[in-house]
Amino acid sequence: MNIHEYQGKELFRINGVPVPMGYPAFSIEEAIEAAKKINGKCVVKAQIHAGGRGKAGGVKIANSIEEVESFASDLLGKILITHQTGPKGKIVQRLLIEEASNIKKEFYAGIVLDRAIGKYVFMVSTKGGVEIEKVAEKTPEKIIKITLEPWQDLQPYQARRLAFSLNLKGEQIKSGIKTFNSLWKVFKKYDCSLMEINPLVITDENKVIALDSKINFDD
Repeated sequence: MNIHEYQGKELFRINGVPVPMGYPAFSIEEAIEAAKKINGKCVVKAQIHAGGRGKAGGVKIANSIEEVESFASDLLGKILITHQTGPKGKIVQRLLIEEASNIKKEFYAGIVLDRAIGKYVFMVSTKGGVEIEKVAEKTPEKIIKITLEPWQDLQPYQARRLAFSLNLKGEQIKSGIKTFNSLWKVFKKYDCSLMEINPLVITDENKVIALDSKINFDD
C-alpha cells in the first residue's frame, strides 16, 4: 500500500522529522487558501503514486497567489506521465502546497526491508534529486548502506556514519543525526516496507530536512 507525499510528510511531522510547512489541496480554492497560510514563495506539487513528477512538469515554483491559482488550474485533472507511470499516466486529483526551502545541497535517503536476508537497510547518497536506480547502476559506490536487525534501534555510531558519509559539517551533523533517528522511528512505528526521501536537503540554515516522502506499507 502506498500513501501520497503529503500523507507521508504528516507522519514525518508528528514524529519529529523536519519538513517544510505544507497543506493538501483538492481544488483551486483550497490551493489558494493554503498559499495564503504560507504567505510566501510556494511549491505546487502534483500528488500521484509515481516518481519523476518534477521532470514531467508536476512540480512548480509559485512566487504569488496568482501563480498558485494558475498552476493549480493547470495541474488538477491533468494526466501526468512520468517514467514510473507508464504511457497512460496518472490523473492529478490533489496537490501539495508547500513553503519553498532555501536549498544548499540535495541528498538521497532510504530505508528498505531486504527480504533475502531478513534485515533492514538504511541507505544514503550524495547523489540526491536524481533517480537512485541510475546511481545504483552507474556509481553504486555513491550509495552508503547500513544493515539493521528487525529488533534493533539505529545506534549513535550508525547515525554518525550516515552523517559523515554525506560530508555534513558542524551543525549539519547534529541536525542530520536527529533526522536519521526520526526517520527510523517512523519506519519502525508504522511497520513500513520502504521509505525514500529524494531529496533530503541541507538548507541555508544548515538544517537537514525531508523535501520529499515516499512510503510503502505491506498490505
